[in-house]
Amino acid sequence: MGKKQVKRWLIALQMLLIGMMFLPVGMVTNFEEGGKSPLSVFGMIHRYAGMGFGEDAIVYSLLSCLIPILTVLMLIFLKQRYNFGTAACLSAFYMLAAACFFTAAKRKMVDSVAMTGLHYLIILAALLSLALAAWGFCICTPPSDQK
Repeated sequence: MGKKQVKRWLIALQMLLIGMMFLPVGMVTNFEEGGKSPLSVFGMIHRYAGMGFGEDAIVYSLLSCLIPILTVLMLIFLKQRYNFGTAACLSAFYMLAAACFFTAAKRKMVDSVAMTGLHYLIILAALLSLALAAWGFCICTPPSDQK
């Protein structure tokens, strides 16, 4: 796999991460109605903020929206090994932020929200993005000092 293919796969994974934000990551239990309604990641962020964790929710919502976009921009505009190195760092940061948020949300909202397991796929996609960025960094040859 060449550098261009790795770059395309990374961009596709970042778009997938953005798209996963709209999929149902949890089910809200309605005790009055006796049913369950789906809850997207943005809905979970809103519900988490309503529980008194507003700052945490704002930080994760900003990170979950901006990091994939910033990663794509860095892949497009930076050259040499900087683009893959920056993408690897941003992917690692996104993976840690997503894992921390979903773990905290799962523990705090245990009575009202049942997780569907999509949060594991979001973390796995971020981990795959980190691995691809590291692979892209490794296949780029550093510039030589000889002239």
